Amino acid sequence: MCTLCEKQKESIKHLSFECSNALNIWSWIRQIFLTSNFSNKDDLHSFIKSDGSSLVKLIKLAVITFSIWMIWRMRNYARFQDKIDVSRAISVIKDLTCLVGNSFKALMKNDILDSNVIIFCGISTPSSKVLRPLPVRWEFTSLGWVKINNDGVDKGYLVLTTCGGIFHGSIGEFIGGFSAFLDIQIALVVEFYGVIHVMEEAQKMDLTNVWLQCDSTLVCVAFTARTKFPWMFRNRWNTCLNYCGKIRFKVTHIFREGNVCADKLTNLGIIHRESFHWYNRLPFNLFLEFSMNRYSLPMYRFC
Repeated sequence: MCTLCEKQKESIKHLSFECSNALNIWSWIRQIFLTSNFSNKDDLHSFIKSDGSSLVKLIKLAVITFSIWMIWRMRNYARFQDKIDVSRAISVIKDLTCLVGNSFKALMKNDILDSNVIIFCGISTPSSKVLRPLPVRWEFTSLGWVKINNDGVDKGYLVLTTCGGIFHGSIGEFIGGFSAFLDIQIALVVEFYGVIHVMEEAQKMDLTNVWLQCDSTLVCVAFTARTKFPWMFRNRWNTCLNYCGKIRFKVTHIFREGNVCADKLTNLGIIHRESFHWYNRLPFNLFLEFSMNRYSLPMYRFC
């Protein structure tokens, strides 16, 4: 006989899904999550895996776990000590679930389900962050200067590394560009190989006023920190620094959204698979982004 309801033969199925005490707990959960009744373990699995925000998914797992634990605890208490009132059991489940919800930084949505969760479980959590558009514009350089944008790409899942760069005149005109397919598998140094390539090309062109812009803060810091680099490209990097010290040179950071032309050139390196490919004419697939840069039209970064 069931220790809790004393009406039917005790079994796992009866104790978990048919006993009046268990039904009261599941009924409380259904009110919170606006779901149908639980009649077997498959219903519980489907409930836990169903859609919802990260907050709802976390609370679903917690409340089901604590409910099963409490039903078994109620059974043992009734058998060996005194019965636990259902309202008291629900209060304990609620407190434990609230503790879990407040211990993790799970984001919620502004919908009915999430509202029910925080009201019934007493969870205090921040709402989802609203992303705001930040305009990013490509900047023109001063008269007599050449602006170079460079980028490096690591397609880790394909073990492919490429770099590229684009040279602009003082009014934004296209001077040239390149893409290079690199025979290396170290993602950290890809950006540095891109910088080395653009500065070697600048030296070949006898440029004396150079503005380098890239989307890697590590590269920008490296020009001022003068840190020792891996032997594989240390000599070429030192040559690059020596050249920069002899000319008028500056390096700045730009968000990825403002570095789209260099990024697209870099991706061309994967297509051509050449150790170095120079473009005397603007590649067709860069025309839109290049025109937006020349007309100072913004790209948008959401943050």
